Amino acid sequence: MDERVLHGGFRKLTGPIEHWVTTYHTEYWGFRPDKKEAWEEIEEGEIFLFHASASRLLDVPPSQVRDVGKGVIGLGKVGAKSTKDEPAWWEEVHYNGEYPYLVHFSEIHWFGDTTEIRDTPVKQKSKEEMVEDIKGLDQSKISFGEMDERANYRIPAQGSPTNISQPEKLFPLLLERIQGVAPEKHDTDESSTQADRDSERTSKIRSRKRDRDLEPDSSTTSTVTYESSIDETMSGWMEHEHSLDTFEDELLNAGFETGETKYSDILASDNTHIVLAEAKSIHDGNQEDQIRKALGQLEEYSYFEVHSIPKRKQKELTKCLVLTSEPSEEYAQFLQHLQSHGVYTFWTDEYEIKGFPESMERLHTITG
Repeated sequence: MDERVLHGGFRKLTGPIEHWVTTYHTEYWGFRPDKKEAWEEIEEGEIFLFHASASRLLDVPPSQVRDVGKGVIGLGKVGAKSTKDEPAWWEEVHYNGEYPYLVHFSEIHWFGDTTEIRDTPVKQKSKEEMVEDIKGLDQSKISFGEMDERANYRIPAQGSPTNISQPEKLFPLLLERIQGVAPEKHDTDESSTQADRDSERTSKIRSRKRDRDLEPDSSTTSTVTYESSIDETMSGWMEHEHSLDTFEDELLNAGFETGETKYSDILASDNTHIVLAEAKSIHDGNQEDQIRKALGQLEEYSYFEVHSIPKRKQKELTKCLVLTSEPSEEYAQFLQHLQSHGVYTFWTDEYEIKGFPESMERLHTITG
């Protein structure tokens, strides 16, 4: 599925994870008679996240399905609608379920491993096979734990075809899955100790993914209205990534080894220096919040990802705030004051790095 489909926004569909095995085979989703009005409102071209709730229909020991569901397992683009009168879902085949109103998907992207799922109706499957199927669909899901930790936002849990009020917060997570980047484990284990959780912060450095193509297709029309502007959000995200690319190029050209971690935007080093950079997209309405957030992140990440790691803390640390545009005069004096505390501010102008004189001098010193 082309990443650009996300540009128009999306909603979500919810059902027990065993229902999605039917969708894997038929490429459609069903609505109960009492949800006909919601079904009628769905339009061709809409994008829906596939939210799998916990398994509740298979009549197997709870231990076999305890960890499945409760997350997003895929997404699809609506191609058509129709009705049916033959049973297709496990609940229709084995119980008294009824889902006559169908939404057909012209494109589907599953996050999990579907290689072992037989492409056959669920009425031909045993409970044991269904358990294995839902475990396959469940792999690489976007769990609520991951949404909380990485996006600071979670989708509504209710079962109606709900609008996502802050879709931009889920973009990075969804793009990882679409691009085939294996996500790290983000489910919170309540039995883990604080020391365990602190140690997880010392993430390995990985290369930043830069082969993105997210320019909107001018022929695409949005069919859903959202509280926030998707255009503005995607634009801000791309500006953020462009600033990081430009700053990273400056370091790469100077011989630094660069990458990102689970938390920081850029962590780069050479033989004597280590650079921690946090980027923010700013405009008149968000400058204060964005800068405040970035400064807090720089302090937190410098402790967990530099000072707490012996081989890193031996090097001279430079903390960098990288903005998508020059900060206002109101904030300039404050940011210049922070230079004496080891925080240097830069911004991008096209493909050029700019900054306050002392910050630029620091950058020239560490890059030679």
